[in-house]
Amino acid sequence: MPTPESFTIELAATPDTVGVARAQIDRLAGALSDQTMEDARLLVSELVTNSLRHASLSPDQTIGLSFTLLDRSLRVEVRDPGPGFSPAIRGTRSTDDAGWGLFLVARLANRWGVHHDGGNSVWFELDEATMEASSDEP
Repeated sequence: MPTPESFTIELAATPDTVGVARAQIDRLAGALSDQTMEDARLLVSELVTNSLRHASLSPDQTIGLSFTLLDRSLRVEVRDPGPGFSPAIRGTRSTDDAGWGLFLVARLANRWGVHHDGGNSVWFELDEATMEASSDEP
């Protein structure tokens, strides 16, 4: 079955939502490197968790998740109807166990951002590494 170039899903705000969101990345198997898939799983987990923790969602509200394959990158967007926020990235010296989501996004993503348009949206892009031909010859 061919890999989709883009897809969007709506997720219920339930405890199993993070796992469901993370599993959606498997739909892109074969189109992305293992490292990009792992990074995407981690960042999706962090952003969906942020939506669950901070968006004050009611049981009838959902979290939107979009994946788009671009030329040599993956774009992911996580949307919720929450009040929005101004991004603040913690320093590496923090001793808190929680609150590392945006720090990880800033570290792993090639590009990312936040926008508010009647809801809250955080997006990131992961570029595929350019593989150089290797040779055993000197």
